Amino acid sequence: MPAHRHRLRLRLLAALVGLRPAAAGFSTAPSRGCPLHAALARRGAPAAATLALYSRIRAAASPTPYTFSLLLASLASSSHSPRSPSPAAGGCDRLAAAGLAHAQALKCGALAHTVVTNCLLKLYCALGLLPDARRVFDTTGAAALDAVSWNTMVSGYGKSGDLEAAREVFARMPERSLVSWSAMIDAFVRAEQFGEALRVFDRMAEEGFRPDAIVLVSVLKACAHLGAVERGRWVHKYLEAQGFGRRTGNFMLETALVDMYCKCGCMEEAWRVFDGVRSHDVVLWNAMIGGLAMNGHGKRAIELFRRMLETGFVPNESTFIVVLCACTHTGCVDEGKEIFRSMRDHGVEPRREHYGCLADLLGRAGLMEEAEAVLLDMPMEPHASQWGALMSSCLMHNNIVVGKRVGKKLIELEPDDGGRYVLLFNLYAVNGLWEDAKAVRRMMEERGAKKETGLSFIEWNGLVHEFRSGDTRHPQTRLIYALLEDMEQRLQLIGYVKDTSQVLMDMDDEEEKSSTLSYHSERLALAFGILNIPHDVPIRIVKNLRVCRDCHVHAKLVSKLYQREIIVRDRHRFHLFRDGVCSYNDYW
Repeated sequence: MPAHRHRLRLRLLAALVGLRPAAAGFSTAPSRGCPLHAALARRGAPAAATLALYSRIRAAASPTPYTFSLLLASLASSSHSPRSPSPAAGGCDRLAAAGLAHAQALKCGALAHTVVTNCLLKLYCALGLLPDARRVFDTTGAAALDAVSWNTMVSGYGKSGDLEAAREVFARMPERSLVSWSAMIDAFVRAEQFGEALRVFDRMAEEGFRPDAIVLVSVLKACAHLGAVERGRWVHKYLEAQGFGRRTGNFMLETALVDMYCKCGCMEEAWRVFDGVRSHDVVLWNAMIGGLAMNGHGKRAIELFRRMLETGFVPNESTFIVVLCACTHTGCVDEGKEIFRSMRDHGVEPRREHYGCLADLLGRAGLMEEAEAVLLDMPMEPHASQWGALMSSCLMHNNIVVGKRVGKKLIELEPDDGGRYVLLFNLYAVNGLWEDAKAVRRMMEERGAKKETGLSFIEWNGLVHEFRSGDTRHPQTRLIYALLEDMEQRLQLIGYVKDTSQVLMDMDDEEEKSSTLSYHSERLALAFGILNIPHDVPIRIVKNLRVCRDCHVHAKLVSKLYQREIIVRDRHRFHLFRDGVCSYNDYW
């Protein structure tokens, strides 16, 4: 925004709330018992009302540091309040209100007080104005900063997604507290660097800090995404040893435990935690319903949803997302439609995500035209993720008619995502439309679009091992590749033939395609598991992308050939392979 427009906005705001130039110095009159200060201390008020209160306080006496701490904290809470009126409606612009409060605090000399500076930092971070927060932080003398100041910056950067800045501030901290470590671990989890989050947790423990509930929730989230069930079990045991389980109201921890066990495929343990909770809340119900759906227990998920309603809990938007996903994963089309229609009966207005779930349900069941109609007719514009789910269904059912339209739409929406081009290329290639396929390849090359790297993770002995396609970084690389070659020869003897129809489009030669399939990241992780994990322990693999059709068949056969239980969690769901059978009956 130009400087002159910003100054004009501040003058208009000042006129709105009747502010006059600040008097020098602070009043010595007590303020903590003042009714106006008590009103200012209430959270969630619109910014204009907060500034009006401040104006009334100034009219009665000069503001104190306590006044400014309340003012800034109130504005920080109003930044999330849906009641805050928009400028177009004659209300107060919250960003400009923050600037005005900053100017008032500066004129009155309140920023000499660390508590006021910290409140200002928290306000700017709450509004997402990290450059403004950093200017305040950098221009404040080191002596005027305390642990809260540093922690606020680390947390603010982490929540805004600026991981490098969070690491830089964390590294410079003169002294770290448990809050500092918690903020840094949370920053890595938000940035989806889950392995690094666990490494920071280990460093924290080495320095003698005992984790609290907030830290452990972040650690459980990291374990869930990595499939690090042994580390998650350690957290669970620690919680029990420290008596967390005997305290009431630990909903965040209990939900994180259920979610972790579900995402690691340990449904019996998830059930034990869920059933052991003294009083449930809707978030915990959602976690259990979603976990059942992801693990292939769609009918049980729907039954639990019915039980939740009977118990008297009111479902929210997230509840309907997870129960619709349960219908999707089990092909319960009619039941899914009924649940979607019932949303308004429970006071929930369908949002974009719910329409996307309904379209995905129809698409996976082969009803592509109906799914496309849902996305085209929904009252809001569908996102690329909704179109992407339909495109996956078009590939699954080889529907070239709808797939061509959806594929072009996806490229239009996300021209820099190479994965969108690959899907359309593969659909053309499978149907022999080579000229169209080549045109898609040229377009991708000209635009420089890149495909997301496929990664697979497997935990053993407390360490999470990461693999990518064709990886040679692992210390056991020679043993892994030797086992894969032996495995392939043995599979061919029982009739295994590779499906190369959906290999990356830059592979023209069938032999090259076959070689690429042999070393997909999940196969490398599987070979590592067979080499290292005892026979009576399930092999658990997590992949960041969807498992391809050939790797799905490969895992089924390996489970029979080696008599191993293999659990693979990909971007969409779990696959439990046992004795040559997939728990989803190949519906995914």
